[in-house]
Amino acid sequence: MFRREHDNVSVDRMVCDPKLRAAFLESAGSVLANATEEHILWALMGLRKGKLLPRNSGKSSSE
Repeated sequence: MFRREHDNVSVDRMVCDPKLRAAFLESAGSVLANATEEHILWALMGLRKGKLLPRNSGKSSSE
């Protein structure tokens, strides 16, 4: 889901950018209806820290 919604945007950038974070949380919330924002973001960070997400260039489309 993260890759589909935010291709070429790093997790760190997405979490720190209010617009990207809101878009991601809206998308994630449609799949994880009972999860809180905090739970979703901690799970995402866990995936990143565990190197379970595909690597990208780290550049956003706005750069």
